[in-house]
Amino acid sequence: MKKLIYLLFCIIFSCLFILTGCRPTPSSPTTTYKIGVLRVHDSLPLYVAEHENLFKEMGVPIQIVEFNSALDQRKAMESGALDGMMTDMIVTSLLKKGGTDVRIIATALGATPKEGRFLIVSSPSSTIQTPTDLYKGNVAIAHNTMMEYLLNQYEEELHLDSTKIKTIQLPNLSLRVDAVLAGKDVKAAILPDPLASYAVQKGAHIVIDDTKLKGNYSQSVIIMKKNILTQHANEISRFLSAYHLAITHINENPTAYRTLALQKAGIPKDISNTYNPPSFTPHALPSPQEVQQVMRWMVAKKLLPTPYTYEEMVKVS
Repeated sequence: MKKLIYLLFCIIFSCLFILTGCRPTPSSPTTTYKIGVLRVHDSLPLYVAEHENLFKEMGVPIQIVEFNSALDQRKAMESGALDGMMTDMIVTSLLKKGGTDVRIIATALGATPKEGRFLIVSSPSSTIQTPTDLYKGNVAIAHNTMMEYLLNQYEEELHLDSTKIKTIQLPNLSLRVDAVLAGKDVKAAILPDPLASYAVQKGAHIVIDDTKLKGNYSQSVIIMKKNILTQHANEISRFLSAYHLAITHINENPTAYRTLALQKAGIPKDISNTYNPPSFTPHALPSPQEVQQVMRWMVAKKLLPTPYTYEEMVKVS
């Protein structure tokens, strides 16, 4: 009888040991985090972290999901298909307004005025050469987006009369480039690099270069859903470690990632021989002043009823 009891005890103990050993530890990641990106060079650190297996080394599974348009990317975030995305502060605010609670966890590009260059260019045949020359033409933008925000900030800093500058709604960047180079209906356009550099190479005139302005207006950011940040804080911390390590690698040897950038960032073939990846600032977040500036503009444009606080926009701890 004693032998039988002892045998049963050994069997039960062995089963418990096996079950305990098979159970994942609390720190083991069980979720693949989906990050939405556009094929622009702002997304390069994410691609580098994926390419060099930095996410895997940090023990956080990440899936990069590419989109052809910012609208499709935003819809995916709203539908719950994404956990995070690379975007801007205006889209971030609109997501929050629509009920998707998110926080900015990093500045992607634009931590300094020299990063993330935007140009207002005029067509090669245009006589628009200076900011005040814009009064006699038009500027192709996308209304209620970062592009319009930037134009308004340029107008304010350069003391331009915004009522004298006509705008044309042309959201598609490729069509905008083609239209300004043709110079028929569109006389000027706001463009981000590397498309801006491509337009200049094709003969477009630089009217405004925002890297030469006093203010720092154009930032792209990485955002995550608030519930993910709350429930998976350790994993997101490791995600950021991999992301910032990728930035360090790019800054130390940008030419090593030129081919990857050409493959992933939609660089026009005509400038592929002269293109170099931009530099990024690791461990950066938008400043309270930069957030407040965007909030003020969005409220004035009636895109938001009231501004969000810095803490509502940015993960501060």
